[in-house]
This record gives sequence, structure tokens and C-alpha cells, in this order.
Amino acid sequence: MADRGVFAAALASLPRAGARRLHRLLAGRGPAQVWDEVCRGLISADCGDEDLRASWRAHAAALDLDELAAALDRLDAWATTPLDAAHPARLADDIDPAPVIFRRGSFPALSTPATPAVAMVGTRRCSPTGRSFATELGAGLAAAGVTVVSGLALGVDGAAHRGALTSGGAPPVGVVGSGLDVIYPKGNADLWEKMAAAGTLITEAPLGAEPEAWRFPARNRLLAALADVVVVVESKEAGGSMHTVEQAIRRGVTVMAVPGSVRNPAAAGANRLISEGCPPACSVDDVLTALGLATEARPAAPADPVPPTPPATLSEFQRQVLDAVDDEPVTLDRLVARVGAAPPEVLVAADELVALGLLARDGGKLVQAAP
Repeated sequence: MADRGVFAAALASLPRAGARRLHRLLAGRGPAQVWDEVCRGLISADCGDEDLRASWRAHAAALDLDELAAALDRLDAWATTPLDAAHPARLADDIDPAPVIFRRGSFPALSTPATPAVAMVGTRRCSPTGRSFATELGAGLAAAGVTVVSGLALGVDGAAHRGALTSGGAPPVGVVGSGLDVIYPKGNADLWEKMAAAGTLITEAPLGAEPEAWRFPARNRLLAALADVVVVVESKEAGGSMHTVEQAIRRGVTVMAVPGSVRNPAAAGANRLISEGCPPACSVDDVLTALGLATEARPAAPADPVPPTPPATLSEFQRQVLDAVDDEPVTLDRLVARVGAAPPEVLVAADELVALGLLARDGGKLVQAAP
């Protein structure tokens, strides 16, 4: 059985062994040596009080290293520390280092700081326009040899990953907030496996770790640390995307934002970033320019998607209803107010437009159909 970093994985499984504590524990030493000290109760007081050291010793005594090694082998997963050549230099040298990283898939793209990388972040409940643009941007950047990094969440993250995977370009990296054997979100299970096969999945979370809320802010710092540029596609005024922006600013990483409709609450955060001076990301070329890459040397980006053309047979009222729906998901009540007609008439017209593929339903709301 290959040595997949079982001692590093064992250290990450210790109770309350967060990144800072693991960084102090390892302190340039090999994980096998540190694990032996944990087993013997020889850990220094600056790494934890007496009760914590006792709990670690009990945990170590109960942990079956052979079972842990077999679990890593079944997943084709690896655990690395900064002493391993495959450990990302960007995470080892970060202001908040990641001392233990679990990964599935190949990891050459981020093993040196020189490889360009763009983190794409945004809301889970993005508009069809935001999802389409995230896919386009992910595909175009990957085709240009840029590593697309995102969090593998629903919405913008997943769209960016799917675009990067379909481009046939640079393999993307997904940074997740659970153990590599705990797929989250379930709705992206197919994407999770595609990323492991054609790109890379990484996490700080040990095997079996559930996606607890506190893990995602910690995950967001890794997105910022791995990136040369962070692009916000759609984001509200607060949330995980803005936390990633804060982490990027701490590291001097360029932040760009995709302009959105002022009627779209999901674009409010991105629009605010632009108003505060962040450069807009309106195309793949904008992001490549921020990276300092010559656009003439890159492969041609995919053509802009062509939005559906309303049939000439639409009635004047159908066109009025269609024009009243912009990037923002809109309720029937708001649509009625915009059109100024009776609710049953608006509902019938909206149903007809959905059947024609010009509108789509987003829960109880209506949105423009994605190109």
C-alpha cells in the first residue's frame, strides 16, 4: 500500500487540532515524529493544555492507522505537509498557513507559485445570467492555461468548475469544506467526482469531517491564498464571497467583480466592490489583463452565448411581460406591478413564455432563461 501521508492524516484527525495548532505542532518536523510524541504524551504546553494533550493521547490510542491508510487508499487520496514536494507552496507560505492538506487528483498546477490561478466566487442562488457567465469565464480562463479555483458549492462555484472542465485546458481546483469522503453539497456529487478525476479536490478537513459552518470561513482563506486574482461573479452585500474578498485584500490579491443589474440583489455586493474601486470583470480578456497575460498568445475563448431570440409571433402583451423580467428573479406580484395588468393575464403570459423557453422558473419566481 502506498504511503499516502497517514501520519499527517492522523494528526489532522486530533480533536481541536486546527490549522494554527497543527502549524505549531509540526514546526518543520515530520508528521511521523510528531505523531509518536502525541502517542507518548510528550507534546509541549504551548500546543494545548493538559486536558487536551490527554484527549489527544486517548484519541491516538484508539485510532487504527491501518484502517486510516486503507481509507486514503480507497479514495485515492493523499495527506501532505509542507515537507512534501506536492504540498502547495502558496498554502505553506501563507500568512495563515495550511499545515495539513488532503487532496484527490493530480496537483502539479499549484505546486509552484508561478502558475497563474484565479479564484471565482459568488452566490449559491445566482441568476441564470450569472451562472452562464461563470461557466463562460471558467472555460475561457482554463483554455488560456489559468487554474480556476472555486469552492464547489452550488451556483457560481459549480458553474465555474463545469466551464473549466469542459474547456480541455488547465485542470481546475476545488477547495471543499468537508472530508474528502463526505460529499457536500449532494447536488454536486457528479461534479465532485469529475473534479477528482480531471482536476483536484483539496481540503483541510480530515476524513469523515462533516461540513460544519466554521469550516467554510477557514476554507475561504485557502481560496484567496491560492489565487493571483479573485473574481466575484454575483454576491450579496454579505456572505462567504465577501469573506473571501476580505482574505484576498489581506494578502494583496487583486479583486475583480462582474457588474450586474441594479435590480438584482444577488449582484449588490459585486456592484459595491466596483463602486469602491475594484476593476470590473466583463470578459475573459479583462481577467487575463489583470494577470498580465498577453491575450494574443492565448487560445481563443469560447464565443459569447447567444441569448434566445423571441419569436416574431409573440403578442405585444407577451413581449411586455418578457421585457419586465430582467436578471433578478421576480415574483408574480412584482411582475404584475411592473406590467400593470391583471394577475391571471400575467400568469398565463408567463406560462406561455416558459413553454417557449424564454423564461424559467426559480422556485416561486420567474427569471430569464439561460442562453
